[in-house]
Amino acid sequence: RLYGDEGWRGIKGFFKWLETKKYKLHVRVFLAKYRGYTRCPECDGARLRQEARDVKIGGKSLPEIVEMSISDAAAFFEDLKLSEEREKIAEKILLEIRRRLKFLVDVGLDYLTLSRVAATLSGGEAQRIQLATNLGSLLVGTLYVLDEPSIGLHPRDNARLIKILENLRDIGNTLLVVEHDEDTMRAADHILDIGLFAGELGG
Repeated sequence: RLYGDEGWRGIKGFFKWLETKKYKLHVRVFLAKYRGYTRCPECDGARLRQEARDVKIGGKSLPEIVEMSISDAAAFFEDLKLSEEREKIAEKILLEIRRRLKFLVDVGLDYLTLSRVAATLSGGEAQRIQLATNLGSLLVGTLYVLDEPSIGLHPRDNARLIKILENLRDIGNTLLVVEHDEDTMRAADHILDIGLFAGELGG
């Protein structure tokens, strides 16, 4: 039934409950199967009001900027030239934008566009976005559990990911990483080898 009663929460109640659990990746993946997206005819998918769409920064509108790849956006904001007065007004927000984009580049996500829908990210991409977010927030005393964060990374980006993991460790966090990548294992402080076979025979 769509609506529940005392003994059954109903379909709507079930999905309402799942919304409270969507901080978990597998719940977000499950929810994505039952959601559809349609392009808004008013904003043409920009997800901004007309006033925001009319704003231009460095000759580009906000919808044009969010369609950039992260690497292109990072270069755009690094090269952005403003008047002395506007630079002073925007100083803090520009610093934060540049820092966040650099973290995303550092974890090997420079190819994503800023408009990319979260539900379309792979598990590895979602983990690395979370890493970049946490690195930007400078949290300490946290335990991070990561499941193969190097999946999908080009070998040249692996060293940058390892450096970020080391930075998180060095500011006072603990990282537990499940990984098959040799370079990541060599960078670990301790290795717990589970095996040799799958499931109940090892790992």
